[in-house]
Amino acid sequence: SYVDELTKLRYTTDAGFTDAGSNHNVSIRHTNPEYTKRYPQAENVRSFPGAVRSCYTLRPIVSGSKYLLRASFMYGNYDGLNMIPVFDLYLGVNFWMTVNFSKDDPDLAFYSEVITVLPEDSVQVCLVDTGLGTPFISWLELRPLKNTLYPQANVTQALALSRRWNFGGDRMIRYPEDPYDRPWFPWNDPGSLQISTEQKVERDESTREIFHAPSVVMQTAITTPNVSTDIEFGYNVRTDHVYPKP
Repeated sequence: SYVDELTKLRYTTDAGFTDAGSNHNVSIRHTNPEYTKRYPQAENVRSFPGAVRSCYTLRPIVSGSKYLLRASFMYGNYDGLNMIPVFDLYLGVNFWMTVNFSKDDPDLAFYSEVITVLPEDSVQVCLVDTGLGTPFISWLELRPLKNTLYPQANVTQALALSRRWNFGGDRMIRYPEDPYDRPWFPWNDPGSLQISTEQKVERDESTREIFHAPSVVMQTAITTPNVSTDIEFGYNVRTDHVYPKP
């Protein structure tokens, strides 16, 4: 176990949550020192060779409560094969997503989040072999949320993260500035103007308990130089909820 230098949150070994798989250090050649200094969890992986379905069982949790789950992956050529696998991730019996790196680069890191209401006092996160390489994971996080947040997430439907931007910001925001440890990444457009305030920004009453965006995120924004200029940004549209997969 250790305490993260930036967030001051404690991370612990996964040994008590799964009895499958084996641990491996990533290749020194494929280690980004700046990234692993910030995320020491990325220095090793747990892989699950020879098994179709391998699961973590997370407990204790409060049944009927809302949680954020985040799974992170950095291949780092830990097996010396230099072939990034493709595999499926499940939340219990429900399909979460296919873990498929957009580029064939062993140094790349990838993570996915879901927000859901968990009906039992434990939950399983499972990696499923689809015949395209051995599933692996770098680290797994569970964050409790207020039940008033993200009302679209419930027992039958979970929300999957697409992007979370901090417009006009110059750094990533995490815990403790965000009490739920949601990473907010800075986004700026070369043609836009940054605006900011030092004053605390109070959230609108109608959205305060739905999104709970931190004040530090709301203190920065972007605008256009004139009304005839557009701000454009793109994102990938994909299924926004966890659902049963045939």
